[in-house]
Amino acid sequence: MKIRRDLLEALIEMAKNNHPYEFFALLTGKKGIIEEFVYIPFQQGEDYASFNTSFLPLGMRIYGTVHSHPSSSFGPSGQDLSTFTSYGKVHIIIYYPYCKHCWKAYDSLGREISLEIV
Repeated sequence: MKIRRDLLEALIEMAKNNHPYEFFALLTGKKGIIEEFVYIPFQQGEDYASFNTSFLPLGMRIYGTVHSHPSSSFGPSGQDLSTFTSYGKVHIIIYYPYCKHCWKAYDSLGREISLEIV
């Protein structure tokens, strides 16, 4: 799986802009390249972000999710793992201090994976 560099940079900026709260978005694209995110209404706090599934766009191909951790913790929580198994195959956690290397990608089981930046 691949992700566009400009998209990853935009997601890191969103994490910074939402600090000290988490943010959450869905990832979409085509032909194995994550090209866009869908920012749906959600509730947020310092250690959570949740959304109502009725806001999901119908018929949209969801590759996965992205959310931030306002701490330096990059590992998925139990709630993260529950979300991972429900929405796609690629899940990105962007963590504080939100630098260009402050992110990790995981599969739907919470195992760290590599994403090629294009």
